[in-house]
Amino acid sequence: MNLEFNIAVHALTFLSKHSSERFSSVELSSKVCVNPVQLRRVMSKLLEEGYITTQKGKYGGYRINGNVLDTPLSNLFKLFASSQSFGRIYTGTKESDCKISNEMSRVMSNYHRKEFEIIEKYYQNISIGDILNDILMEGYNEKV
Repeated sequence: MNLEFNIAVHALTFLSKHSSERFSSVELSSKVCVNPVQLRRVMSKLLEEGYITTQKGKYGGYRINGNVLDTPLSNLFKLFASSQSFGRIYTGTKESDCKISNEMSRVMSNYHRKEFEIIEKYYQNISIGDILNDILMEGYNEKV
């Protein structure tokens, strides 16, 4: 899990609950508890993917685009985890005369790919609606 994925889930859940309203980046970032720059980075990807709409001007802001309650979290996980920059996360090098060092990056990369697939599969069965229902049922005994 990474912060951008969490921001996306939080923002879409909040906007789904308040589907008839628009929120500026400052308002929404306050609700999501991140700075507006972080929020706008995530929201631009959600806009590109059609999850939200934006309107400029005095009464503008972000708004949910239709019903995203059935959106599986795996869609968001792929969108944000696959674009995450890991930098150097593997040790070893092909230039080493050590067999372990030669192969470590390849082997760990394969494990990392499998880890990604397992997590993606897990999130296929959880939707934005599930997140919202978990929150509402615990705090308010309501359900969407």
